[in-house]
Amino acid sequence: MKGEVLLSKAKKIFSQLSKYPNNLSLSKRNEMYWEYFKLLRCSAYLGNPEGQYDYAQQFDSISLLGGNNPLYNVNKCIYWYTKSATSGFSEAYNNLAGFYEEGLGVKKDLLLSYELYKKAAELGSYLGKKNSRLMEKYLKKQGLIN
Repeated sequence: MKGEVLLSKAKKIFSQLSKYPNNLSLSKRNEMYWEYFKLLRCSAYLGNPEGQYDYAQQFDSISLLGGNNPLYNVNKCIYWYTKSATSGFSEAYNNLAGFYEEGLGVKKDLLLSYELYKKAAELGSYLGKKNSRLMEKYLKKQGLIN
């Protein structure tokens, strides 16, 4: 599959970064992160759904190393989660649904959010199943669905 080798290399770096982050100097962590980022970007642009999902996460509100993400960009999140979801990656549907639920970067649309959560659940996402059930209860309570 497209971009799998690059994604595999990125995951190895991620594993090293997350396993013993305090054993690495700040400059080494930065160097490794940017190499990881570059590999994810290439995997995403090659059309790998998981690579697209992981790349989207680099622009989400919490960074790889914790805390506020200086790369936070709602539009890039939505763009790359959409690309990944369109390719059938379940967690991308779940994360994309959250943007529609909150109205972050898109018009708030609870019914679309619910449909995206349901799609995530259908594709096997545990969080998608949980969020779908919660959203369904809420929408029924609001009288928006039967």
